[in-house]
Amino acid sequence: MNAPIFHFDNYVVRPVTERDRAYLAALIEADPYHAHCMDADFFIKLKPGEDAWALETMETGKVLLYFKTQTAVRVSLLFSESETKEDKTRNRIALLKGMAWIEAQLMANSFREILFDSEGPELVQMAKRRMGFRESTELCRDIGLPTGGQKSPVGDWGTSPQVSQGSGG
Repeated sequence: MNAPIFHFDNYVVRPVTERDRAYLAALIEADPYHAHCMDADFFIKLKPGEDAWALETMETGKVLLYFKTQTAVRVSLLFSESETKEDKTRNRIALLKGMAWIEAQLMANSFREILFDSEGPELVQMAKRRMGFRESTELCRDIGLPTGGQKSPVGDWGTSPQVSQGSGG
């Protein structure tokens, strides 16, 4: 099956392929923010749950940017009351076992990353110390329906009426 190619405005979005390797390598080498932390395989040798895309102009086919998507999930927690030491121990055990189960379910469904925010200093320390979480300084923006309840003019990638099938390679 051919990989999908998407069109919008005067742009084409197509999957990254081996034919992009030399150009990706040159771009990465010339970029001080990326030169020493990645190579072309970052966009070419993908893990389950990842996709890499090239956005190019429709007129000339010149690649303007590459982007990679990774399937991630944001987990929010709300614990029941924990007034006693036993309550806190019960919640800690449930969290450790529950997160192990959640992680296995997510991995089986191609999720590659768990995002977890907490204002609780004890929970943050436990998440880092016992569950392998690390601090992150990523930018974040919620996406969804625009304000006013209007539907977004952009459809789902797989159901967009502007999708055509390309050779993908």
